Amino acid sequence: MGGNPQFPVLGDLPLIAEAPPRPSFAQRIQRAHDLSDRYPAAAEVLNFYARLAFHQEHVFESLAKREREDVGPNAEGNWPLLLEHVLPLFSDFARSVSEIAPWKMRERALNFATSDKARQKQLLTRFWNGESAEEATETGSEHFLALGFLQPYSEWLAQSGHSNRAGKRHATCPVCASEPICSVLRDRGHGAGRSLICSLCMNEWPFLRVACPACGEERFESLPVFTPEEIPHLRIDACDTCRHYIKTIDMTKDGLAVPVVDELAAVTLDLWAAEKNYQKLTRNVAGI
Repeated sequence: MGGNPQFPVLGDLPLIAEAPPRPSFAQRIQRAHDLSDRYPAAAEVLNFYARLAFHQEHVFESLAKREREDVGPNAEGNWPLLLEHVLPLFSDFARSVSEIAPWKMRERALNFATSDKARQKQLLTRFWNGESAEEATETGSEHFLALGFLQPYSEWLAQSGHSNRAGKRHATCPVCASEPICSVLRDRGHGAGRSLICSLCMNEWPFLRVACPACGEERFESLPVFTPEEIPHLRIDACDTCRHYIKTIDMTKDGLAVPVVDELAAVTLDLWAAEKNYQKLTRNVAGI
């Protein structure tokens, strides 16, 4: 991702005065329904996400009933995958996904719902240890099944308040070290401040207003911005140096936006970016 970018440490940036809470699953589901009516081109993706979020909420609530020990990163800075907590929930989740997902993912989800615990453990462990969707080209559906399942687990872990900063870039999540799924502009003082949203635990943290989160490029002329007329509160922040891009949700234009959901609504932006040979920093739970 652009070599070895040099980002400032967290202490070099102004902190978000009060980090906004993660939107509830009910808020995510309602926003997905609202946007599916507004943007028909993204309706299929948004309706799938609304159903997925319903099942993610069940995973999260099941974990929330547990008395969680004070879990944090180990000496290497890695968060634990507590298989004794998550494995009992996986079969039902995978079976539910098999009933709502696009055909290709549906088949794989049903296969995993009925597979033995050893195979399920292998899938979840492989994802947790950092296998990317690109590395799993032949099993992409499995990657996004694991992502969908482990998102609520990661949110549950993140409630501990621990941070993971061991050798990580400022452009990755300070809680779980995952890549950002989108960036956000919010009113902050005399202008809009920029932050990033984690693709896994949904944490939000401050980031430079003008910088590529993939390679650290800061020159204005190398960082084009593209805003569609039909979705004025969304835009693409691209980088001509490393050819990566990330979507930005401008909360100053739509204060009701739920960033992880609104990011899904702009599928036409992803198609446009692909035509221009830009590569998304990381793909969302729908595989886009």
